[in-house]
Amino acid sequence: MESNEQDNTCRVVRVEPENADITSVYITGYDDRFRQRRAGQYLTLKIMRDGAWSEAHPFTISCAPDDELLRVTIKRAGAFTQAVPNLKPGDPLRCAGPYGLFCKNIETRKDIVMIAGGVGITPFLSVLRHFRVVKARNNILLFWSNKVLDDAFAREELKEMTRELDLRVVHNLSRETAVEPYEDRAYPGVSFMPGRLSLDLLKEHGVSAASSLYLCGPPPMQEFMLGELGRLYIDPHSVEKENFSW
Repeated sequence: MESNEQDNTCRVVRVEPENADITSVYITGYDDRFRQRRAGQYLTLKIMRDGAWSEAHPFTISCAPDDELLRVTIKRAGAFTQAVPNLKPGDPLRCAGPYGLFCKNIETRKDIVMIAGGVGITPFLSVLRHFRVVKARNNILLFWSNKVLDDAFAREELKEMTRELDLRVVHNLSRETAVEPYEDRAYPGVSFMPGRLSLDLLKEHGVSAASSLYLCGPPPMQEFMLGELGRLYIDPHSVEKENFSW
């Protein structure tokens, strides 16, 4: 764990619900280290609880490095994250970072495959938001697995990105079967598939070892996907993965 000496005392600017379970917090007051951040990096966050600072928790910085405010997008999953939606503008936070090497130099990769599970989309949102700012021309294929469509909180933003970037988005919805109503002919770069992401769909979209592959999601999802990629003769060690350990 990082030393407390690296903490920044920051402030909440605003708190925005993304859906019933996920909240974005916008933060100001950070130091120059965060101005040098890269897309895909993370920070650690402490909040004031019962008059004392909480333990540090890691969260991906979900905004582009180009954005003035820091943004973290957090799913409620425990006592700490349950408190996040109750933060108010002006509340103090302690931030440390940025940390991590996930997606380092991704802008140099011509053909990119991103595979996200749930809120594991956040480092990819950071990358894509940055690509949108710089008008990147990388070829990008994003698979995003969720239980139901409402879990895909940034889907409208991603849909618009398919018009500005060389981006295709495939939504996998494990608990839905009738996905045809979600299709929109005005956005041919966005598709919806029922069930889990698996070998057949990877093959259908031309995923191969020739692409640079990135994976972020819950450990069981990552383990399953590495097995499916292995069946495509893709070395699991060649896949860049994001694993928080704190």
